[in-house]
Amino acid sequence: MNLPLEHTTKQLKVNRFLEENKHGYNDREIEYIRTNWVHFLDKKFQVDILRQMYSELGFTDEENDIYHAFIKILEENFDLDTDIIEVGGGKIPSLAKRIALKQKQGTITVYDPNLILTTSPYPNMVLRKQPFTLQTPVQKDQLIIGFMPCEAAEKIIYNARQNNAHFLIALCEGGPHGDEFDYFESEEEWLYSMLYSARDAAKKTGHDPLTITDLKEYDDPYPVIYTKKR
Repeated sequence: MNLPLEHTTKQLKVNRFLEENKHGYNDREIEYIRTNWVHFLDKKFQVDILRQMYSELGFTDEENDIYHAFIKILEENFDLDTDIIEVGGGKIPSLAKRIALKQKQGTITVYDPNLILTTSPYPNMVLRKQPFTLQTPVQKDQLIIGFMPCEAAEKIIYNARQNNAHFLIALCEGGPHGDEFDYFESEEEWLYSMLYSARDAAKKTGHDPLTITDLKEYDDPYPVIYTKKR
């Protein structure tokens, strides 16, 4: 690949990143990163493995940083200095790292079976290399967040409902999304189901009606949903 001079240093960083983290990616993912990292570098919306790598390597400025925008929604509506659960943090928990650095107290606990990190870089950041389920312990009024957690969005909503917790979820493409979700015939059907379940959860826990916003300025076509205590 013949790169402009300004990208050659970044290419070296990408190569080093892949070498250091090759245990966490399969051959197809590594090839995708090598082939596409330059193409999506200046895009506001990227797939998760590129977005996380860009964040880790400092390639994204604040103006185009969708993580920054999500955290802004979080800070405007919830207390950051408490115990937060993130579901589907990704191979590299870039969002959780940023939250951990902002917290003055409290913790951020990340659930994802695909986590590459095995040791937390911050004392207030807890890594759980396992799926988040309906049986995962959640405290009353605790906040569960998910940044494009795919099918795990449903587990967040149902866990929050049964434990009277709050949630903040940036939804993403849903069904059909694997064998478990083959009964969704379209993306629209998946989103409708999630919004219906989220409204029902807010109602049954006595929280405010579901709030729906978006990150369309970052070319994200999917809604962001959250509930708050009355």
